Amino acid sequence: MSTIRVAVVGFGTMGKLYADILSEMEGVSLTAICSSSAESRLEAARLGALRFGSLDELIQEKIPVDAVVLALPTYLHKAYAVAAADKGLHIICEKPVALTTEDTEEMIEACRRNGVCLFVGHVLRFFPDYARMTERVSDGEIGPVITAHAKRFSLHPPSNSWFEDDTKSGGVLFDLMIHDIDYLHSLMGEAESVYAVIRKSPGVQYAAAVLRFENGTVANLEAMWGYAGPFTSSLGVTGKDGMLRADNEAYKLAVSRGAVAAHSQRNEGVAIPQGEPADDPYRLELEHFIECIRTGAEPIVTARDAGRAVATACAALESAWLGRPIKPQRLRQSTSALHVKD
Repeated sequence: MSTIRVAVVGFGTMGKLYADILSEMEGVSLTAICSSSAESRLEAARLGALRFGSLDELIQEKIPVDAVVLALPTYLHKAYAVAAADKGLHIICEKPVALTTEDTEEMIEACRRNGVCLFVGHVLRFFPDYARMTERVSDGEIGPVITAHAKRFSLHPPSNSWFEDDTKSGGVLFDLMIHDIDYLHSLMGEAESVYAVIRKSPGVQYAAAVLRFENGTVANLEAMWGYAGPFTSSLGVTGKDGMLRADNEAYKLAVSRGAVAAHSQRNEGVAIPQGEPADDPYRLELEHFIECIRTGAEPIVTARDAGRAVATACAALESAWLGRPIKPQRLRQSTSALHVKD
């Protein structure tokens, strides 16, 4: 097995998580951590990686790496992805891929031009209960899907963080709701229209959206920063013959027919949503992307999928501003299936 050499760029919550996982993965060398934080120096030494103050420093030193993991604030994704692609590096980018469809297309085009892969961490696809839901919907277990309802509530980000600036983070729509937007696209296909509302007050941001898909399915989505309880997420999908429900508090996929079956719940209160320890979705995601780099296989989440989620989130923001349904923009056809070397 060839060793894939990886650098993690950014060392916040997700950068630390990715670095820990990569340092333990078979067939992977955590070669470098790129961050200006004092903590990153100590952690790089602990993990046996080199430490650089920036991606530019890594590139200037000509350290041999095959891929970079971009665990940076969203507004920085495009500039770093284009710079990495121009140096021939594969890219694993934290979600959302960007804040506009134009930036997304520039990132994809840079990767196509340089013959490298672009993967985006829509980790919900790798949660075992959501993966099982996808299989059961595809198998027709509940018949044609009629409606879906997704909920994702979390603590509010620190008031002094970049998340607080919607021009840098996209707000709760791009940070939380985009998880469910991407997943529902994977089940239902293209969204025909989106109608959304956003409400803000000190320490709270709430968004609700109704997505109407081209296949006729209607989905209701909710996302909230500033939730008083523990992190909460759930998704219910209803078809002609039954319902499937995934719930982070239950840690299982519940199936019911007729009357809704009750199931036990327990509060987890984790900062980063997790699945069962044996099926860590972040590890599954990274292992999948690394294997795609190694083999050229098509990933579960394509760059076009990530761009489609951005387009729908942008339409939701526009809808909230204008107070009417908006049709999501389509990415250019040239951006399809750009996940392997030419």
